[in-house]
Amino acid sequence: MFSVAWYPIYRIPEGNFRASFLTYHSLGYFAQRCNSTDSINENMFCIVFPVLGLQSYNAQGECWFDPKISVDPSSKDSKHVNSSETLKERLRTLLENASLFARGCVFKNNVKVVNRQPDYEFFISRQC
Repeated sequence: MFSVAWYPIYRIPEGNFRASFLTYHSLGYFAQRCNSTDSINENMFCIVFPVLGLQSYNAQGECWFDPKISVDPSSKDSKHVNSSETLKERLRTLLENASLFARGCVFKNNVKVVNRQPDYEFFISRQC
């Protein structure tokens, strides 16, 4: 398991984005993807480590977790509601997983050891 902290390093001209993210990934769970390159008939393979846990701060009022609204006039409103609920459930699961990864318990030499990850504690301390 590893985590990555994502912080804005410069101001984005089109918006006032201040959100920071802490993502959790597993070295044992990855996907290999093939991406086409600019060269003719050549492909590049890359390894993707999906996000298994997530914590954020300063994300309130920003559009990071807003569902995308279809511009197709023939699409049904219920589809938007379902995708919105799916997104909320996914975010809830990612937040819960982040807590479990950062504060998980393991046994070492028959002694229960509680993990405390400073990055996670930092993110939690800055939430509103």
